[in-house]
Amino acid sequence: MTQHDTLLRFIFKNTPVKGASVRLTTAWKAMRQFQKWPLSVTRLMGEMTAGSLLLASSLKFEGALIMQVQGDGPVRLAIVEVRNGLLVRATVKMHEGEEVSDTMGMKELLNAHGRGRCAIMLDPKDRREGEPLYQGVVPLTGESIADALMGYMEQSEQIHTKLWLTADDSAASGLMLQKMPDFGGKDENITSDEESLNRIETLASTITDDELLELTPEEVTHRLFWEEAPDYFEPAEPKFACTCSREKVEAMIRNLGEVEALQIVKEEGEIKVTCDFCGRTERFSAEDVVKLFDDGSVTKNN
Repeated sequence: MTQHDTLLRFIFKNTPVKGASVRLTTAWKAMRQFQKWPLSVTRLMGEMTAGSLLLASSLKFEGALIMQVQGDGPVRLAIVEVRNGLLVRATVKMHEGEEVSDTMGMKELLNAHGRGRCAIMLDPKDRREGEPLYQGVVPLTGESIADALMGYMEQSEQIHTKLWLTADDSAASGLMLQKMPDFGGKDENITSDEESLNRIETLASTITDDELLELTPEEVTHRLFWEEAPDYFEPAEPKFACTCSREKVEAMIRNLGEVEALQIVKEEGEIKVTCDFCGRTERFSAEDVVKLFDDGSVTKNN
């Protein structure tokens, strides 16, 4: 069995059904290298990562898909961002002082009091400054991230979607099926379309968490759909990559203004900014700050 990170898209001929399967090992380890998540939060973020990659793979879109869940439990905010080329990163913010057990699921972590919200945002590559993101927001529903995403797709996008998601310390994996809109177009096709969808979803529902974690996407789809003989697209390789940079921190400091920036240096000894996604830290001394406002740039490798 290969450890190669893979997302595999497929389509079933003469049916209204398309799908994708994903399994991350190397990228999943890289994403968590600077994170210290409890086991239950690791599972949660792995399921969000797999689900976001699967949804992103189904879009004809140049830009970033961002899944953001605001919680009212121990997890305050969970974010996964997928950019062109299936470049992915993720972060989570916890409520301080709240106990997290290894057995907690999504509802206990994010929706303990029923006030959780799930948002999917699309950030076009060519979005102009000041132009708002496309954003769909729905109440957080169900017992799992798969339930929440399926509810989002039904409520916000009106796309029938089935998801099977799982994660542990070693892998983050998932399987997605979607009914393509406006397929067929004739009344006599409706029954056969529904029969095809039900048959394929029944086959998919036999997958287990262990199989998703241990098998490659190629092996998963063969195990489930060998009789259906789907057509496959070229496999893609999701990768962990962060977009943080010293230049972005410089822009943030400029927005603060020179007086406030120098006051922070006076109080703290320096300006130190650590990326929530990758753990990279940028430091600015008083000299750096003065130079930044003098000539507009102090970029250097630390």
